[in-house]
Amino acid sequence: MNALHALLPLSLLACALTTTSAKPLSEKESRQAAAYIDSLVSEDLKKAKLKSNGLIDDATFLRRAYLGIIGRIPSEKEVLTFHDDNSADKRAKLVDQLVASPGFDSHLFNWAADLLRLQTRQEQFGLGWHVWLRQSLAEDKPWDELVGEMLGSDGHCSTDPAVGYYLRDRNMQLDNFSNTMQVFLGRQLGCAQCHDHPFDDWTQYEYYQMASFGGGFNYRSQEAADTVKRVSAELTGQKEIKKPGNKVVFDTKQEKKAAEQAKKKRQQEYQKKTRALSNQFRPIFRDFNKNALFDDSRKELRLPEDYQYKDAKPKDKVSPETLFGTHLKNVDPADRREVFASWVTAPDNPYFTKVIANRLWARTFGHGLHHPIDDWTSDSEPAHPEVLAYLETTLKGVDYDLRQFLRVLYLTKIFQQECETEEPVLGIPHLVRGPALQRMSAEQLYDSFLVLTKGEVSDQQLPTHARKWSAYRKQVADLLSAESRDLLVLAESTKQAEDRFREAQSEVRRLQKKLSDTTDPKKRKVVQAAYQEARDIQNQANKDRNPVQMSQMMMAGMNKKKVNSSIARASEQPAPFKPGTIIREFGGSDRATPSSSDTTATVPQALALLNDPKTDIVGDKKSRLSKKLLKIDSPKERLETIFLTLFSRQPTSRELERFTPLAEDPLTLRDLTRAMLTSNQFIFIQ
Repeated sequence: MNALHALLPLSLLACALTTTSAKPLSEKESRQAAAYIDSLVSEDLKKAKLKSNGLIDDATFLRRAYLGIIGRIPSEKEVLTFHDDNSADKRAKLVDQLVASPGFDSHLFNWAADLLRLQTRQEQFGLGWHVWLRQSLAEDKPWDELVGEMLGSDGHCSTDPAVGYYLRDRNMQLDNFSNTMQVFLGRQLGCAQCHDHPFDDWTQYEYYQMASFGGGFNYRSQEAADTVKRVSAELTGQKEIKKPGNKVVFDTKQEKKAAEQAKKKRQQEYQKKTRALSNQFRPIFRDFNKNALFDDSRKELRLPEDYQYKDAKPKDKVSPETLFGTHLKNVDPADRREVFASWVTAPDNPYFTKVIANRLWARTFGHGLHHPIDDWTSDSEPAHPEVLAYLETTLKGVDYDLRQFLRVLYLTKIFQQECETEEPVLGIPHLVRGPALQRMSAEQLYDSFLVLTKGEVSDQQLPTHARKWSAYRKQVADLLSAESRDLLVLAESTKQAEDRFREAQSEVRRLQKKLSDTTDPKKRKVVQAAYQEARDIQNQANKDRNPVQMSQMMMAGMNKKKVNSSIARASEQPAPFKPGTIIREFGGSDRATPSSSDTTATVPQALALLNDPKTDIVGDKKSRLSKKLLKIDSPKERLETIFLTLFSRQPTSRELERFTPLAEDPLTLRDLTRAMLTSNQFIFIQ
């Protein structure tokens, strides 16, 4: 055993060597684990004849901790509370406090949702996946369990919201597989989807072998199909014609032929009635197939029609087989996705643990020990290999609890060191002397403006999405268990609403064209009124033709009265944010590719901070900061308030001398605040 392991208590070493559920690390164990990471990094720097960066002051640490751990700047009250604490271990206490807070859950969800490309508005499953992921992270569901539930999910989203992971890429199974390998195992295999990989050992056939673990995907709802089958049998008074258990003996060939014809006729009549009823009920279950995944064990993945290699023929069936880690083949088709999920998340998978550990390191310190973080190969050479190995051990030891693991990283001295001044060189392992200088993410900026305008901000999860999702799930359950006659009545009213919708849709199009061709103001007014009336009819009919969505929309209306979304943190908003919003302007993810958010500075961003009414924290009369400044007579106190709020510190003597005159007049104070918002001190996490 390495002598440095003596720093760790035996309890941590023991839990690190087991894959069973581990107990939470104590305060002492977390701090000793952090110290061991620091010692490993120091040893590597010493060998390279480099020194760690110096430690940052309390004000800088306070701001870094709030932004890095809970995703927003501290309020003035939180700043003063920290600065008034004279205890020697106040930094560690702050880390423990923030990691245990709901703000940690909010910030972690933003990161995970961006990684997984979650889109809240994508059909009903998007909302369910949002609520499930948000709650899973808040409850500290282990990462391997969370990933396993997504990869093994099946059925309708109302009963298994984790199925949103697959429905996110509905009818794009191979793209989903490529993203799975990239996100969870750090392997870039997408090239092998179309041809042998040019930079790795993967062939196209091998790619299809791995992708075949998901070869039975059918995007349809078995629950809806079973309900229609049940109702059809009840309403027709018949059961499906089945072969008799005992063989019937006929006296003559004519009797046998007549019996067979009668049976065939009954079967045809049954099928005719059930088809008619199925068509009648189809509008009720309109969106079920968009929100469900059925894994058909009889279905297998086939090679593409243009397959050109000699090891197989185009359109050949391909059996599942793993190509690294534990070798698995001849898997029962009924078990293949469960086997795949277990293989991906297994502690002995050569990439699963190290990839998520490296991602979390990069999230904390701005640069991965292995970089790029999602492009691992068998020849990968990370910086600080002993550190990465210990991170793997620690993550397994805490049973993949992301909160405990991140707490250890935040307690390191590295998290307290000055930022790096040099950009890492691509392709060369970068030794860690301190965190990379990072610009605030779009979500961090958005949430920080809530602090500036609202003062005290609630980091608690809002009930809006959960209530809407609960209403939707209840409506689905009621629909699937409804009496046959009730469904028949509902089907008829839904059909009528469908007819009204089509008629109104045609009328809207006609009036829209007429409106564009009409130039006379009086006539335009009449046409405009008719057009709006047709639109209202169309919108109402659209709601009526979908009984499941009706309940969800009603609940959404109730929530709008109870919750003001303008004060909700970014994690509580539907994702992705719409183009033109502050978050998208500052590089917020469109959730099209994994971790696609961007922190590149642009001129429009600077203009938004200087001119956008939403960033006018002093000129806005509703702003908490603006109201407070109006009550302060002393220019010096005004300046101190602004510095405490924006920079989490008091102004220096030089800043007081230079900027106090600007705090005397409301207009110049407003200009000063705008300038401070565009400064590196505010935008960057120092």
